[in-house]
Amino acid sequence: MRAWTLTSAGLTLSPSHPLPGSSPSIAPSATTQAQPTITDNNLLLKITHAALNPVDLHILRLFPHWLPFRRNPTPGFDFCGRVIGAGPDVDANEFTVGDVVCGALGAGDVFWGKGSLAEYLLVSSSLVAKKPKTWGGLNGRNEVSGEEAVGLFGIAGQTAVLMAQTAGVASDADWKGKRCLVNGASGGVGSILTQILKGKGAKVWGTTGSAEGEELVTQCGGKVVNYKDHHPVTAHLAELFGEDKLDFIFDCAGSQDMFSQSPGYLKKEGKFISIAGGPSQGVVPYVKNKLRPVWLGRTPREFELLLLIPGKKTVREVGRLVEEGVIERGLVDGGVWEMEELVKAYERLGSGRAKGKVVIRVGE
Repeated sequence: MRAWTLTSAGLTLSPSHPLPGSSPSIAPSATTQAQPTITDNNLLLKITHAALNPVDLHILRLFPHWLPFRRNPTPGFDFCGRVIGAGPDVDANEFTVGDVVCGALGAGDVFWGKGSLAEYLLVSSSLVAKKPKTWGGLNGRNEVSGEEAVGLFGIAGQTAVLMAQTAGVASDADWKGKRCLVNGASGGVGSILTQILKGKGAKVWGTTGSAEGEELVTQCGGKVVNYKDHHPVTAHLAELFGEDKLDFIFDCAGSQDMFSQSPGYLKKEGKFISIAGGPSQGVVPYVKNKLRPVWLGRTPREFELLLLIPGKKTVREVGRLVEEGVIERGLVDGGVWEMEELVKAYERLGSGRAKGKVVIRVGE
């Protein structure tokens, strides 16, 4: 199969990468094909789309290709594809051959080099959900495409679900009237989270720094806070919310200053929920904002730093929110990139200018 791999020459598109589950000691010839072995509750997928995440770049930089457990790894977490085979323990009432499913791989798979930027993927059925056929919020008139679904059900969508759950609001009805700020609302996670919060009845403001981002935040149901028009943005937040403070701040972009100054605009019982660990991979902000006592200078507000472990609970919750119309759109950054354009797509992701998800078309 075709698959992207990291080699000594950098990222390379290999035309003859071994199929997942096939024996590396048996090379296919012109008249035979390696037959993958599908065990347990695994599904063999023919991938149509993959989506890129900032964590992809971190892994590519931090874990070289020559490590014994990687060996020219394939990157990528997010995937959308069609089931072409199922293991003996897969519940046929849940998944059958022909179903289109989406999800995200666990960190262990990607660290070992079994990423989603390949034509075929062997994945546990506990990591996937069926792609909804239509958008629940639009009365079933519009089809959910693969390029939209791959970002929603991948790392971004599942992280957005986890952030909303971490707020600790007892029920969907209890979200009504909650005042929320999403920092980085025009990015992959932020754009989905803004829809979730708005769809549950919260009042949502979202930060962005461009006219394009303003349009996207508005489409997702948020009120715009353009940080380039208001510097420092923390002073502007104190003006906006000083009298009627926020219940939650969801930090998708990473701003220590926003947390440090949060008593000016976040309620005493409010929560600051972040997914941005920074250069220390979360160690410094966790110690500084969570473990350090207030009398040693910690900001007196509750701080949570999240790390997503993709799984059945979060990926199926994304599906529920789409079907119920809470999530109404999947936002793709510009056009869909072709498989051969992966390096340029990663450059776009690394530029920090992407609005929505950067999506790769892997196959049909």
